Amino acid sequence: MKLSMLKITVFALMGIWFALSISSCKKDKFLTNGGDLSFSTDTLKFDTVFTSLGNVTRSFKVFNTNNKPIKLSQIHLEGGSTSPFRMNINGVPTKDIKDVEIAANDSIYVFCSVTVDPTSGNLPFLVNDKVLFTLNGKTRDVPLIAYGQDAHYIVAEELSSQTWINDKPYVIIHSALIDSPEVLTIQKGCRIYMHQDSKLYVHGTLKIFGTKEDSVIFQGDRLDRDYFGYKDYPGEWGGLVFLRGSQQSNLNYCVIKNAGNATDAFTPAAINVLPPWVPLGGPIVELNNCTIANSSTFGLLGFNTNIRANNCLIHTCGLQNIATLEGGEYEFNYCTIATYGGLGINHAQQPSVAILNYRDISLTEFVDNNLTANFTNCIITGSLDDELFAYQKGSSSYNLVMKNCFVKRVTALPTNLVTATNCTVNDNSNYPQFVDYSKWDFHPETTSPMKGAGIDIPGIIIDLDQKSRPNPPSIGCYEVQ
Repeated sequence: MKLSMLKITVFALMGIWFALSISSCKKDKFLTNGGDLSFSTDTLKFDTVFTSLGNVTRSFKVFNTNNKPIKLSQIHLEGGSTSPFRMNINGVPTKDIKDVEIAANDSIYVFCSVTVDPTSGNLPFLVNDKVLFTLNGKTRDVPLIAYGQDAHYIVAEELSSQTWINDKPYVIIHSALIDSPEVLTIQKGCRIYMHQDSKLYVHGTLKIFGTKEDSVIFQGDRLDRDYFGYKDYPGEWGGLVFLRGSQQSNLNYCVIKNAGNATDAFTPAAINVLPPWVPLGGPIVELNNCTIANSSTFGLLGFNTNIRANNCLIHTCGLQNIATLEGGEYEFNYCTIATYGGLGINHAQQPSVAILNYRDISLTEFVDNNLTANFTNCIITGSLDDELFAYQKGSSSYNLVMKNCFVKRVTALPTNLVTATNCTVNDNSNYPQFVDYSKWDFHPETTSPMKGAGIDIPGIIIDLDQKSRPNPPSIGCYEVQ
């Protein structure tokens, strides 16, 4: 009896010990604190250019670099059930899966697929999502990027001489460069969509041949903004940068909007023109009947360069609409330059126009060069008291000539810097009588004092709307009708 009881006691103790040891093994089986993952790619790209209904599959590996097995509490698509992407993990098709095990120092494959209809105008040009991995309360992700519409995709390319036609949109990702001495020609009606990290660099020549009916438009690729109730937001992309050595680019009926994003060391602007290597007979950049709108920083920024603009509308910029730094040669005819603020634009301190013959490089150092700037039949206005800032430093010459212009200022133009003829200086921001500047309609009312206030400029016989210019003409980019 005593021996039987002893056996029972021993067996009971052994059972308890076995149960505890199993429990302990289970508890120690998976890494339950900390740990990390690594992936075979930082971004999974579906780089097929779709021309019809596309279904593409790509894969990547998830590595458990720990010396213990791990259990991922969740792997799921950030976009959830509405995501255009799908996954297959361990043979299971899913968009959200729980408790995925990976052995110590082992890995698993994640297969992802996407189906897009490139003819659907509701899709953005880039379709994005993320695969999220949760391990012990910490979440890691792998972004997914696919092309969403049928377009010409230009990804970090150096462009040789070529012509873009209006067959389908052009989408620039990670910037593009027109190298020297190459020429990019863009025909009327082309639409160029720029990703947020992108600029178009011009080291050669850019020729744009838009028309009033079929303007060439540069804008960001965030088409989904329409769903949030606003279609134009400043700083969506970098802008156009004309590099040192670029020659005689010509932009006709071109709309450049929502730029000004700082994506590299160059000063952000919708159009940024750097100095030429040597002086040329004509402008480095000429703009005819162009619109620059809604830049988060500068609209048109020149560094000791040569720019001419005719019949241009430059409006709603976070810093200057037009700024010249370090001197140069500039000519503006029949331009309307105005900023009253707006969504993402705080027009509280920076005037619409700044004409400087210098560039500060520190608190005590600057670089200056000779400056010649001519404004004829131009409107410079906005919501600030003074919308024109003129200043000279150093021994370089400074020649700012204004003829038949309207300038919003509460103080007179500085006669030591500005040679003004038949100009109107007025502190009433409504003086030009725009139809509705809050809606970006800068046409003057029929009663506007801009009518007949200009001087004839040979060779410029129409306005931005292709309306004839009488003699005397109106000032600004639009003729008063």
